[in-house]
Amino acid sequence: MRSAPTSRSPITRLLLPGTAAAGHLRAFISRDGRGCPLEGAAALNRFPASAHCTITWFLAGSAELVECGGAQVQQPLARCSVGGCQGAPVVSQNVGEVQAFIAVFHPDAFHALFGVDLATLHDRFLDARSVLPAAAQALLDAVFAAESDAERCRCIEDHIARHGDALPGWTRLRRLGGQLTLTLACRLLGLQPRQLQRVARRQAGASLQTTLRLWRGERSFLRAQRAYLASGRVDMADHALANDYADQSHMVRDCKAQTGRTPLQLVHDVQHEEADWVYRLEFPLDEDHPPTRTA
Repeated sequence: MRSAPTSRSPITRLLLPGTAAAGHLRAFISRDGRGCPLEGAAALNRFPASAHCTITWFLAGSAELVECGGAQVQQPLARCSVGGCQGAPVVSQNVGEVQAFIAVFHPDAFHALFGVDLATLHDRFLDARSVLPAAAQALLDAVFAAESDAERCRCIEDHIARHGDALPGWTRLRRLGGQLTLTLACRLLGLQPRQLQRVARRQAGASLQTTLRLWRGERSFLRAQRAYLASGRVDMADHALANDYADQSHMVRDCKAQTGRTPLQLVHDVQHEEADWVYRLEFPLDEDHPPTRTA
């Protein structure tokens, strides 16, 4: 169903963290729908499955989950919500005219910063007040009180500067992409395979295999997005092989599992559907900052 027409679209901004906080944060997202009365499908927000953790502040209006964990749900989201690793696409619906600010964290960094066992957040969105430790409550309040996106970003980055500890080796694992194997991951983290799987669920929110699949899917989409923006086309067969899939059919199945749609359906929807606004954001790739050579 085509989205209902509106006088204008909400203002959406992707904001990147400073160098000091980049190891903890993937990005900030600001979405301001005030003055934009969205109706029908346009009031939905469609998100892909993701390995990242989020904190979402609803500065105006509210939202409720309608699809999460592969199931239809009806769950009002708290005014400040925490989301963990999502193994399936997520859909929420705006209630009123919504202004939201989202901090997108690398999961291991989120675990290190807040001490949350990410296995408890898998495929879930919970009230941040009940999940985060006492030391983080002031941060939640500070972001609500901030008067601009720049000030909100600064509040979060200042908190990381004060409380952020040295991170596990997950940053390097992410950047290795298709080169990463279980054996190599064990060596880089100094763990045995069974230990690694327990650590992965606690620090990344899912098994290593699931985390690798989600990383691969994100890289594949962002590379396809860049190719499409540059030339208006993507050779799907070549793209699949270049992104560590066995073949094009494997990539299509994976894309459908992570977004709910095939690549061709996604290309069409992203161009026409207001609900797919997050897919139009141009996130950076880890390969923009490649890892050092593996020993």
